[in-house]
Amino acid sequence: MDRKKQLVAEYQQQKREMGVYEIVNKTTGQRYLAVSPTLQSVWNKEQFVLSMGTHMNKALQRDWTKLGAASFEYRVVETLKLGDDIRNDYKDVKTPEGEFDRLTGDAYKRKLEAMLERHKTESESPLYNG
Repeated sequence: MDRKKQLVAEYQQQKREMGVYEIVNKTTGQRYLAVSPTLQSVWNKEQFVLSMGTHMNKALQRDWTKLGAASFEYRVVETLKLGDDIRNDYKDVKTPEGEFDRLTGDAYKRKLEAMLERHKTESESPLYNG
């Protein structure tokens, strides 16, 4: 097996982490709360979108542009408790025929959204997404 295939296989076998994350404005304490089915990679995505000036949360984007990346911090708030079969190969959300299993995917989404709403409600610091 060549090195590239080996790296892909290793990545696919890693356990996937889903959950709630936040981007914290270290200057104001304001937080952006969101969920992701891939906590390992979402910070890279968020930084890219913010650096391009195209983040969907305009207040967060405005502060990022004004203050710069060094004024923000990424933190995982809570992870969804999952079994060991939840890996980066996404076989947990595919049928034996290789199709997307909507019931399993929707169940994850509902659990993540409930976690997010709970954290928004319990937040004592100001939120970008109120």
